[in-house]
Parts: sequence; C-alpha cells; structure tokens
Amino acid sequence: KKSKLSHGTTALLAGIINGLLGTGGGVPLYFSLSRHGADKSAYATASVGVLLLSLQTVLLYREGSVDFHTVSPLFPLLAVAGGAAGALLLGRVNTRLLRGLFGGLLLFSGVYLLGKELFLALF
Repeated sequence: KKSKLSHGTTALLAGIINGLLGTGGGVPLYFSLSRHGADKSAYATASVGVLLLSLQTVLLYREGSVDFHTVSPLFPLLAVAGGAAGALLLGRVNTRLLRGLFGGLLLFSGVYLLGKELFLALF
C-alpha cells in the first residue's frame, strides 16, 4: 500500500499541473491511484480531485482572465450533463476499453499540442 507521503506528493504535483495549465491535474492523480488495479475507483477518485483543483484554479486566476463571452450559458449545463453521463457509463464500460480511451486521449492531446507548437514555430 502506498504511503500518505506518496499520495501527498502526487496531489501537490496534480495541483501544480492544474494551476499551470488550467487542467490536467487528474492525470497524475489517476496514475497514482490506479497502481493497485482499481481503475474505476481511481477514475472516480481522481474526478473528485479534479473538481476541487478546477474550482481552486478558477478562484485564483486574476479577475478578467475568464472569457465569459466565449462561454455561453449552455456550456455549464452541457458540461454537467456530460459529466453525469460519463459517471453513469463508468460502471458499465469495460476496464480495458476505459484504459484505451484514456491513453488515446493523452496521446491525441500530446500530438496535438506538439504539432501546434511546431506549426507555429515553422510558419
């Protein structure tokens, strides 16, 4: 079983990542929690951490940093509906498929960000 210090270090890392990027803190939380094979529990627990990290990050960003013109009134409702749908599906989706989706999303995000930066640097 992992020590509390190790979980604390991971939580600190998750907070730093989330604060710098505005998102992504759930990735180290998930990896830390899933080392014992409880994938669905790790996803659910990491989601709680992401909620808290996201709320804290929004509160600490400077006033005026959030572009409310971009965020329509429908945005929060759709995000909550999507989160609820994902949570309901979590118990029904095969763990192997869930790992594949998670890995694919991480891979796509990395390739997209690197490609975007390379494109901006070259052109």
